[in-house]
Amino acid sequence: MVYIKNEKGGSFIFAIVLLFCVSLFLFSLVSWHDSIYRIYDWLETYYEHKAVELMKRDG
Repeated sequence: MVYIKNEKGGSFIFAIVLLFCVSLFLFSLVSWHDSIYRIYDWLETYYEHKAVELMKRDG
């Protein structure tokens, strides 16, 4: 059976580059998700505050 040989560290360098790319992608995805939920939290707080003001004014 023929095995894949590591020729002068080429596979190791490829693995490190692939790990870097995947890590960067995952970090970007998590950062994007966090920013979206921060916007949703801000909107929720804003509209809760406006609803309370409206109820105080009318009540």
